[in-house]
Amino acid sequence: MECEICTEDYNQVERVPKNMPCAHTVCLRCLQRSGRKECPTCRRVFDVPPDALPNNFALLRLIVRPDRPPRGWCSDCLAPASPRCWDKDHDVLPERRALRRHMQSALQQAPGQLEGLPDLCQGEQAVQALTLLTTKSWSLTLQGEEHELTGNVGNTEDPLTQLMWLLVAAKAGLTKSRVEAPGPPPAAASPPPAAPGPAPPETRPVREMDVCAVSLTGPNERQQDKAALLAAAPGVTRLVSVRCDKDPAWSLQLLQRAAPTLERLRVICPREAHLRAVHAMPRLRRLHVVGDDALLAQPPELPALPPGHAGLQWLWVHRLPRATAQSLLRAHGGTLEELVLYVGTAGSRRWPASCGDLHSLLQQSGLRALRRLVLRRDIVCSHERAACREQRAEVRRVLPGAEVLCSMCDGVEEEQV
Repeated sequence: MECEICTEDYNQVERVPKNMPCAHTVCLRCLQRSGRKECPTCRRVFDVPPDALPNNFALLRLIVRPDRPPRGWCSDCLAPASPRCWDKDHDVLPERRALRRHMQSALQQAPGQLEGLPDLCQGEQAVQALTLLTTKSWSLTLQGEEHELTGNVGNTEDPLTQLMWLLVAAKAGLTKSRVEAPGPPPAAASPPPAAPGPAPPETRPVREMDVCAVSLTGPNERQQDKAALLAAAPGVTRLVSVRCDKDPAWSLQLLQRAAPTLERLRVICPREAHLRAVHAMPRLRRLHVVGDDALLAQPPELPALPPGHAGLQWLWVHRLPRATAQSLLRAHGGTLEELVLYVGTAGSRRWPASCGDLHSLLQQSGLRALRRLVLRRDIVCSHERAACREQRAEVRRVLPGAEVLCSMCDGVEEEQV
């Protein structure tokens, strides 16, 4: 059992686990070292000395009870640690620390191999890789010796997910089989006639549209499908996977058709015209935007919101130029409650892989309503634990009412638009 701040094991003396009023648990040593009466995770203030906070007795019982040894991974048994592992003095570490040790060599070697990864897939393997990358979601079953694991993976723009599919196609020796579509369900009895008049708003279904497959095609491809989607766009409230760089004119027209009613949107590789169309959507509340290098030459800056705009409550920003991202934050500073921002810690690389003055950028953006900020890291964004702690501390000083989290340090899961 380890402290989330220092990653050292809890004990019954200097690293005793302390419960704070916010319900987070941190070891006494970390609280004493901080010098401030506030939670290192969410920055909520408490009004007693750290040693006067109540102990987390549930964790203490796991530490001291011999019949319930602490959780861990045994490197001798290659399995979760059992009481026998502790009795026999096996090589046991907390799970997260064991995973870091197991992956240390691979993580050091991986950057040099990532660039040539697509070349590993040839012929049928390349087709399999593209199928894995473009299908909306996959159900997985993994079998090894006496183990069997099952789960589901949804396709996202997350680079790690995409790299995983490339490795699966190159290394797994996949074989193809067809899944038959289920037949239509039996007809249900006709319901009694509804009372006259419009349905109450809460019973009206949310209209959703996922255009991933079609928006990956060029201007002269799938024209009938594109025309059908344009015809169906008015009245849509949730629109996802709009890829703008393959057929810019069609994707812009789609955004404009859906604009009056759209409340949730995920847009990929937008150009300036697409960003301005999104900016003008009057009812948009949740936006996930993934940029590319095309905007870097002349980064567009978005103006204040037009009259009658509701303003965003939730925003996910990935690979937008700094000036564009900041203008977007300023425009929605009065309404934005949750922000997910792909950005690295301080370093020598260009934005957003590195950022040494994130606190200044956010302070200048006027985020008056923000209550949660997630700093997402990936293989592109730099992340060093000490620099991350310093960056988050600086951000918390300028956003005292917001919870500030790191996707790597705090294990924050992805949220869908």
